[in-house]
Amino acid sequence: MSSACPQPAKLLPSLLRCPAKVKRRGNRTPSLLSEPRVRSDRDKFVIFLDVKHFSPEDLTVKVQEDFVEIHGKHNERQDDHGYISREFHRRYRLPSNVDQSALSCTLSADGMLTFTGPKIQTGLDATHGERAIPVSREEKPSSAPSS
Repeated sequence: MSSACPQPAKLLPSLLRCPAKVKRRGNRTPSLLSEPRVRSDRDKFVIFLDVKHFSPEDLTVKVQEDFVEIHGKHNERQDDHGYISREFHRRYRLPSNVDQSALSCTLSADGMLTFTGPKIQTGLDATHGERAIPVSREEKPSSAPSS
């Protein structure tokens, strides 16, 4: 009998997670955030991240060396099912030809965070170091591609 996710005999089955067998309800995903989308083409590097449960004040976006770090945290609040607090950390390596002096980050009205870095011509050196990237709020819904 073959299985998409073999289970070691010494582990409790209730502690194992098998992505091939995850049941979904409607469009909801089992994780805190839907999967991010990262796009790197000839002209720019873009990260799309659904952070609809967070306000701009709950989000921190910073660049350190060749990485962008996105952190979101909100304190306990009431929802339809009781009380919940959320926190996430994401870290992405920036391509070496991203112009770190021209990075931007926006949060759409529907909760889509878009981090964008234009790419520079080959041969020019991008500025590296640590700096914070402010998150600005847009009043319109995101135009991010759907997955």
